[in-house]
Amino acid sequence: MLSMDELIQQLEDIRDAASDVKKVPGARTIYLGAGWFSDRQIETLLAAYKALNNNPTISYVHVPLLNQFGGQAFDENGDFNPDYTWAVATYNADITAIQNTDVTLGVITAGNEDSGTAFELGYAAALGRPSVAFFDGDWEAKPINLMPAIGPASYVRSTDELATFNFMSIATRIYEGKII
Repeated sequence: MLSMDELIQQLEDIRDAASDVKKVPGARTIYLGAGWFSDRQIETLLAAYKALNNNPTISYVHVPLLNQFGGQAFDENGDFNPDYTWAVATYNADITAIQNTDVTLGVITAGNEDSGTAFELGYAAALGRPSVAFFDGDWEAKPINLMPAIGPASYVRSTDELATFNFMSIATRIYEGKII
């Protein structure tokens, strides 16, 4: 698994490489909720971030991992042990970012869902903000919880679809996979 420093560097490289992508007028800002606690979550986060940065309907992608309080990111295998001050400040920063972006995108990885991402999608719904889910994996073999399945206004199933999805006019799409 990548170290936090390596993951952060890869995210920054993706952002920098996409700086010349032409954006449409009125392009949206996105809050990208995704876990980074397994190899699969990291792989999906990186692929989703790259696709979003190359989507012409998105002007900015907020990644919580790049905006942790004090620049310290929690790593289950690392030396940093978060304290209450860090947790409250990071939570508040994430809440503020969801409030300040146009759309929340939640990456839901089959069989390896992140509870923080589910909360972020729920918070966006409570605010009356649009949300979209990126469902990654085999949802027939590993059904999704009904909350992240029903909550988002729409969803995508691939990074190719994510790169071309129109975030300026989110078409409703009802989840059709198995639900638990």
